[in-house]
Amino acid sequence: MDADAPGTAAAGREAGSGPTVLPGPRAPRQAPDGDPPESPVGDADVATVPVTADTATTTTDTASTATDTASTADTASTAVPPANAADTGSTAVPATAPTAAGTATAAVPATVPTTTPAPPPPAPATTPTTTPPPAAPSGGAAPGDRAPVDRRRRVGRVERLGRAAGAWIVPQVPRLLVAAVAVAVAVGAVMRFATPSHLWLDESLTVAIASRPVPDLLHALRHDGSPPLYYLLLHGWISVFGDGDIAVRALSGVLSLLTLPLAWLAGRRVGRIAFAAGNGERDAPRWVGVATLLMFACSPYAIRYGSETRMYSLVVLLVLVFGFAAVRALERSTLPRLATLTLATAALVYTHYWTFLVIFTVAAFLLVQAHRRPHYRRVTLRAFAAMAASAALFAPWMPSFLFQMLHTGTPWAPKVQAQVLLDTVFDWAGPQSTGALLGVVLLGGALIGLTARPVGRRELAVRVTGRVPGRYLAAIWLLPLVLAYFVNMFGGSAYAERYTGIALPACLLLASLGIAQLPGTRVRAIVLVVAVFSGLVGGWQLARTERTQAGEIAGRIGALARPGDVVAFCPDQLGPAVHRALVRHGPLTVREIVYADNTGPALVDWVDYADRMQRANGTTFAAEVNELAGPDHAVLLVRADGYRFLEGACAVLSDQLATLRDRTVQVERRNLYEGASLERFSTLR
Repeated sequence: MDADAPGTAAAGREAGSGPTVLPGPRAPRQAPDGDPPESPVGDADVATVPVTADTATTTTDTASTATDTASTADTASTAVPPANAADTGSTAVPATAPTAAGTATAAVPATVPTTTPAPPPPAPATTPTTTPPPAAPSGGAAPGDRAPVDRRRRVGRVERLGRAAGAWIVPQVPRLLVAAVAVAVAVGAVMRFATPSHLWLDESLTVAIASRPVPDLLHALRHDGSPPLYYLLLHGWISVFGDGDIAVRALSGVLSLLTLPLAWLAGRRVGRIAFAAGNGERDAPRWVGVATLLMFACSPYAIRYGSETRMYSLVVLLVLVFGFAAVRALERSTLPRLATLTLATAALVYTHYWTFLVIFTVAAFLLVQAHRRPHYRRVTLRAFAAMAASAALFAPWMPSFLFQMLHTGTPWAPKVQAQVLLDTVFDWAGPQSTGALLGVVLLGGALIGLTARPVGRRELAVRVTGRVPGRYLAAIWLLPLVLAYFVNMFGGSAYAERYTGIALPACLLLASLGIAQLPGTRVRAIVLVVAVFSGLVGGWQLARTERTQAGEIAGRIGALARPGDVVAFCPDQLGPAVHRALVRHGPLTVREIVYADNTGPALVDWVDYADRMQRANGTTFAAEVNELAGPDHAVLLVRADGYRFLEGACAVLSDQLATLRDRTVQVERRNLYEGASLERFSTLR
């Protein structure tokens, strides 16, 4: 049912009626006896006279009988009013349909005299025929009339069944909508724990660092380039649940599920703000809340990184917590609320350094508001001070942070173009055509949420400068990404899709607000169905896709290698995932060596990485590997070309070994996120 149709929630908002979760169709108004509402027939009055089943006929049948027997005075005196109603000054109204089994109701038109009725004509001189009309069968109708009566009875039964079905289905609509939302959320939740892929480089590094004692963990992070909060959480998680692939990924899945109730609450708050500002309807909190819940539950980005042993699910969760803390501190700047804001800010910067971009955006907004609105100055400055106080909590990590900024960075990342800002939305939306469809929904919903508000029942009023709260959400979504782009261009930091989770909550909230602004329940429901379907399809593809060849390569090494054989990695970034897979296959009987890295295969030392790789030499490393293997052991080279700063070093290494030993390719490189090949070099000739 269209929300804008008469009698719906949109037409009578003041009544405040509607289902608990989503507005839907309502039951039609019925008469007290359960009959369908009658249509008005004009100004004439209609009287209904019940007729028993033995004598039930329609007005038309009675009229035809009266015509056939009009020659007798008795029959003429009992017939229905003449067809030419104009001669008597009355108006005739057709009969109603049967209403119950075994009975019928014949409408007898009431006559409204317009002039004094004329006296009846004198009786004819001839003696009327005394032959009575033929008796009707026991069924109450002539044989020729049985078929219409049976047909009307069947129609009546169908109508009664339809009314009964409608009376049962319509009240169930809110429950069905709740069930549909619950199913979509449940499917998205299951996908976060249904990833069959082996751990790739970043995940293997994370587990290797988090498995160490806390002092060693913090030292290893100086060479990794990340803040410690997620690693400390994973350290405690591993001590309870172990370090298996499913176990270590489950932490991110749980953190991603904790995001869902906060997303629903955030959507309801956005809807209330929109309604209070006159930019949303009365049911906006309900619609924005449900839309936001579905967007987060079925987001391919959230599903992808809810199934990965990295900190990005924690980032999304903490951005929502930070947003709640900031809004509550601006509503009332009590000490507990300000302290919560300080803790949330510190938790963000201890999780990922890109969160500084969100914090700077919000801090700049607070300072602008303090300048433009003097009556708002006290509360905004207090919130700003609470955020700044988080620096005291971050101070213990500051030496490691400065060391990382000077020596680690992201040397593997190339510079990007400005188009990456648009590409980010489609990266969030998932791969292939479903990702493009969801990307269009996100961008279209965000545009409506930014500029439009409902007017009447089928129109939107657009303001190019934006509306509250859409323009605030747009700023928190876009400004951090713009800052990240400039940092990538001029500061050398990476712009990676997985880092952009800092802006995902604002984008999904804005798109959900736009969907809630669409006119009509059907339109909103259709758009949500499209978003949920495309999101789940994209999320399924991301969750079920193998991310690395580490497991395949480790299995092949286990089948080929003899004790004492040498496994070489070029580049070093292939080491952590394959090493972890080898360890999980059983006790190591091979010796491992990594190109231009002395820390071993389990970790990657990112300190001054670019300089170290450029100083290394493939020929020199080939001689080192050959000497380590000696004449009695084979060399197994895990190799992938195309890594930044290595140029053709790995290809040179392979060619140099091939001049000394026989080379056979055991595993071909596949087009995966982390593909690699395995080459075996036999013992010396």
